[in-house]
Amino acid sequence: MKKLIYPLLLSSLLLGACGQTDKTDSSSTSSSSSSAAAVSGSAAVTNVATTLDDATDYYGSYEEEDVDASYDEATATQLELNDGDTTAVDGVAVEDQTVTITQAGTYVVSGSLSNGQLVVNVNKEEKVHLIFAGVTITNEDGAAVVIEQAEKVITTLASDTTNTLIDGSSYTLAEGETEPDAAFYSKEDLSINGDGTLVITGNYSNGLRSKDDLVLAAGGTIEITAKNNAIKGKDSVSILAGNYTLNTTEGDGIQANNSEDAEKGYVAIDGGTFTIQSGRDGIQAETNLSIQSADLTIKTADGAQSQSLVTDESYKGLKAGGVMTISSGTFAIDSADDSLHANDTINITGGTITANSGDDGIHADNELTISDGTIAIEESYEGLEASVITIAGGTTHVVASDDGINAGGGSDTEETTGQFGQDSFGGGPGGGDTADDSKQITITGGTLVVDAEGDGLDSNGNVTMSDGVVIVNGPTTGGNGALDYNRTFEITGGVLLAAGTTDMAMNVSGGSQQSIGISFDQTQAAETLVTLKDSQGQTILSYAPSKSYQHVVLSSPDLTDSSYTLVSGGTNDAQAVSGYYAGGTLSDGTELGTLPVTETIANLTQSGATATTNQMGGGFGR
Repeated sequence: MKKLIYPLLLSSLLLGACGQTDKTDSSSTSSSSSSAAAVSGSAAVTNVATTLDDATDYYGSYEEEDVDASYDEATATQLELNDGDTTAVDGVAVEDQTVTITQAGTYVVSGSLSNGQLVVNVNKEEKVHLIFAGVTITNEDGAAVVIEQAEKVITTLASDTTNTLIDGSSYTLAEGETEPDAAFYSKEDLSINGDGTLVITGNYSNGLRSKDDLVLAAGGTIEITAKNNAIKGKDSVSILAGNYTLNTTEGDGIQANNSEDAEKGYVAIDGGTFTIQSGRDGIQAETNLSIQSADLTIKTADGAQSQSLVTDESYKGLKAGGVMTISSGTFAIDSADDSLHANDTINITGGTITANSGDDGIHADNELTISDGTIAIEESYEGLEASVITIAGGTTHVVASDDGINAGGGSDTEETTGQFGQDSFGGGPGGGDTADDSKQITITGGTLVVDAEGDGLDSNGNVTMSDGVVIVNGPTTGGNGALDYNRTFEITGGVLLAAGTTDMAMNVSGGSQQSIGISFDQTQAAETLVTLKDSQGQTILSYAPSKSYQHVVLSSPDLTDSSYTLVSGGTNDAQAVSGYYAGGTLSDGTELGTLPVTETIANLTQSGATATTNQMGGGFGR
């Protein structure tokens, strides 16, 4: 049986970008008659046969033969490379140190070529199964391995072997030709499996390249050092397993570049461990990028602290021309540009993401949705940025030198803190002056903690909150606010705690849940508790902002009274969540005043008087 697993590709008419956005159902069909490359289950089978899991929904496109590393050594052709003394065998032509496979079949390749090339050139309808069993090929003038023609070539890395491919820094090519351009180069579908080791050095340009579909199902180790891209597939790159160390000086770690077919040009990762140091993007898909069950460590250029960069180049950690989907796995990204970037939509439904970015932590031109997972943006210019941002679950921590959460704006090329300028839409610092109902922040669950030097939550349009916990440690200087919106901020549930200056302070504008904005006479020191007690003297909540503040917004479903006592300082014995204490017992502290709450949205001074302040947007009582 042959199992075909294809990514679900969205219509451009529906979403503006085609490609996979969700895990697909698996389907099985009967395979066609086996070619000579297929292996029968006879004696002397080497390596372990691997099968696809019928219960798993894969993002990538795989066939059973892609993952099956078994072969029958008794019936396979033994091909031992020996520089100019390589012996021609049935199906193999030898000319000096150029060894060409001309017939379909299974070939066990070992030995070395000190300045030669292995070529596969068979009938277009035939398959070849290469078994790399301790092979070393160096070519000073071109690619080490070239797949000229075949239906598909499956390469198995034999157990307990190391296989090395090295090309030259310059190629001797026919006039007008620009390819091959990789140490391991294929014009056709290429699959690599097995638990051996493959080491590739691409001195000329790319390390491993397929101009069709590339499938990597190796359980072993693949190490690639390349001048340009380490791994490049045109139509697609599907990775099921393996341990990858990828280093590039001028290119991407992994790339799929078909820009002519909206259903191609995708990268799909269903497992594996990756360490990527790239001169440009870590992983770049022309259309869609989908990842699950993988462990990725990515650094682009010199990371978030990069100084010497080409401003019209891209240095993103993960980049999708269409839709990006992350459902599980661990991600440690240190990127000179955005850590996660999609020209369309990003959907995060799980996984653990740690990001340090020289620009945006996570950027989507259209929609960003976080439904689950653990996200820590430890360093960024703007933390989360998209036209529409939805937080529905998970735990997200954001540290930003400008806006923490920005619906509608982009980094500003005139600001020295922004590396790469506006991503796709304007707004600039402060979110811009033009209200736009298409820009939206929606919070329906999860925990969101923001530490921002610019605006904490910034929407050029609207904000709605119905559940979850949002904690904003906002700016300590003027010109920005913990909350900044150009239309409305409606709250009907959840816990909202926001601290900042009085300069551009805003409360929510409406909703069914009490929200109290409090202005203090003087700046309060960082970590100083602000506490509300109800009319019975019970502690409702305490909040210890992580930075100095003079204005706070407090909203909780537990705020149901018409009068509260405001207490500054002291300690609370409840368990804190990022400075938020629900209930508990307050010790010490100084009572500042009684706050009468006669309307759902109240804006008061510390003594309980109605507050007046210099603010932007809707402001107090809007």
